[in-house]
Amino acid sequence: MKLYFLLAAMILCSTMVNADQERIISDFSQNPQFSNMKISPNGEYLAVETYIKGIKVLAFIKRQSLEMVNAVRFGSSGELSNYYWVNNERVVIQLAQSEPWAKEPQYTGELYAINIDGKKAELIYGYRAGKQQVGSNIKKRESIYGWADIIDLLPDDERQILIASTSWSLKGDRHADVLLLDAYTGKSRKVSYAPGPYTRFLTNQQGELALAVSLNKDNRQDVFTFDKENNDWVKVPPQTFGRSFYPVALNDDASAVYVLDDYQQDKQGLFEFSLSDFKYKAIFSDEKVDISTLQVTKKQQIFGVKLDDGLPTYALLTDKYTEAQIFKELLAVFAGEAIEITSKSLDDRFWVVYSYSDKTPGSYFLFDKKEGSLAKIADVMPNLNSYSMVAMAPIQYESFDSKKIHGYFTESELVSEHKPLVVYVHGGPHGVRDRWGFDPEVQLLAKAGYSVLQVNYRGSGGYGTVHLEAGYLQWGDAIQRDIIAGTEWAIASGKAKKGNICIVGASFGGYSALQSATIAPDLYKCIVGVAGVYDLSLMRTEGDIPLRDFGISFLNEVIGTDAKILSQYSPVNNVAKLTAPVLIAHGKNDKRAPLEHADVLKKAMDSAGKKYQWLLFNDETHGFYSPENREIYYKELLAFLNKHLAH
Repeated sequence: MKLYFLLAAMILCSTMVNADQERIISDFSQNPQFSNMKISPNGEYLAVETYIKGIKVLAFIKRQSLEMVNAVRFGSSGELSNYYWVNNERVVIQLAQSEPWAKEPQYTGELYAINIDGKKAELIYGYRAGKQQVGSNIKKRESIYGWADIIDLLPDDERQILIASTSWSLKGDRHADVLLLDAYTGKSRKVSYAPGPYTRFLTNQQGELALAVSLNKDNRQDVFTFDKENNDWVKVPPQTFGRSFYPVALNDDASAVYVLDDYQQDKQGLFEFSLSDFKYKAIFSDEKVDISTLQVTKKQQIFGVKLDDGLPTYALLTDKYTEAQIFKELLAVFAGEAIEITSKSLDDRFWVVYSYSDKTPGSYFLFDKKEGSLAKIADVMPNLNSYSMVAMAPIQYESFDSKKIHGYFTESELVSEHKPLVVYVHGGPHGVRDRWGFDPEVQLLAKAGYSVLQVNYRGSGGYGTVHLEAGYLQWGDAIQRDIIAGTEWAIASGKAKKGNICIVGASFGGYSALQSATIAPDLYKCIVGVAGVYDLSLMRTEGDIPLRDFGISFLNEVIGTDAKILSQYSPVNNVAKLTAPVLIAHGKNDKRAPLEHADVLKKAMDSAGKKYQWLLFNDETHGFYSPENREIYYKELLAFLNKHLAH
């Protein structure tokens, strides 16, 4: 790893992080020790993603003794991206690869399969999967220069899974083939095709294709039903569904599809969408927020919804399924926490439960239905168990135009008359939002003496279509004025002191940190932009968004085509207005917000004679994947805050 920075400034700044903060920074920079835990169909084994000597592995553990029986290390084959139990002995793994110049691995589209005991390890799909039979020129399976997405694990089939296979292309917009893939041999058979690019498929309980949703070049969805008799797709009239149509599962008799949608309403709710006449039947909607997630059975039967109106709440729609009954019991046990059933055994006896809160990264538990017992298996980040965390409180306020804005305030446990505040802006901006839950960076800032304000400004997801679309064409204006209004609310509420506030953000949050500070330069004492976009005109030509067919349509809709407005809303053209020092951090291999954005900002700062610090990571992409790099960034972030804000 090579890290370049302005040496003199950084040495001066780094001295301002004390030994206690260095220890805290190290602990909060680590990856979760355990994640993505799932139980085998027969309930005998647990699989979990973990780290051994800093290397991510897939560990298999005996359920009864919690003894590890095997850990899959991939070596040159790649790195674990995700995995799925195919049967009691075998998992299929989506592989990722990291290049020598980048820490963060990217999913390559390859599938790898292995037994619990490490036997029959095979690349079953991808460009490296071709294998010669011994003594023959006939290939056992073909190399496929494509990308695999798992459609259905086909629980009633011990060997085969259903996948979408999309051939590689620069735009990634080719129509996929639907293949039956043997999880042992890698042999495949084409059974259908995708009716459009970027397709998500839905199957019935027998694993048969039923529905497909594609994304067209106009950044709109096309919906298709599957005509089983003719083995072909039939397009659904677009006026019969809403903008946010998201199919989840078929109903019990396969006559309709349960979908999340905003059809003829503002909030995204749950509907039953008839496959015969395309009529909607309302199931559940909330007046204040979109549905966040659905609670579903192993057979994709919906029994509840999760809402995030401030604190998370759950609404149970039925108790006729075993999962619904168990979930209701678990809600009582884990009162005040969010929960998720990650998996269960086929006989319904053993259940893996994940719980978390704003004060804990969470833990995995094993529920034994027969015995009625609940036992902790592992904490997600056991290295943080010794720390006391602080609460993340929901807040709301009125913005400049009286629009109601929601967010969260995390008050530091360190009492100070100076009330230092970090305004911590989320990325996106559209469809993304801050939620109640554990955030290591927020807790780190609170431990270091800084309260944290998070704002779900207009354009954020979760609060309906009107709130979402109110941010369109307002990146540099109304969105930033929402953030500024939130900062002023914190001051007026006595939660922060004017002149002792720093604004920090990554991706769109990095853009906002700079743009808000050019609109209200006297409001922020310091500014931190991480992986930000700083020249909106560059977004139309650089990065991975313009490469997609729908990318330009998306940009036209959310930032517009007016060159004068794009220039006006670009921080790079407004640096003369800045009065506060800036920390610019960026990854050299960032494809979403290419390094050109940071370079043009740096050049503009130099021309205007503005103070800034420069932190370039040669082996990062869009953010910080490496714990070592996170630790470096957190150290410099806290040093920067310590230098410019009073405690």
